[in-house]
Amino acid sequence: MACNLSDSQIAEAYSQVLSNDGIDWMVIGYGSTRDRLSLYASGDGGVTEMALHVPDEVVFCFISFEGSRVLVTHVAEKIREA
Repeated sequence: MACNLSDSQIAEAYSQVLSNDGIDWMVIGYGSTRDRLSLYASGDGGVTEMALHVPDEVVFCFISFEGSRVLVTHVAEKIREA
């Protein structure tokens, strides 16, 4: 199954994180869909702020942290095994 990344806000936030242009993290997820990702949140408050925006579902977080770019896959405990 292909994943739809057509949300222009994702590309914009990703570019800003890469270039250190105003934000240092972003969170994307599927919401109620199975194949389309959407930008949930972004900001400039580092790991602490990002953690406040991680919902209880499967999401992907991208952050500039201590000179590195890190991709985090979060799978909430409530997600049952398939």
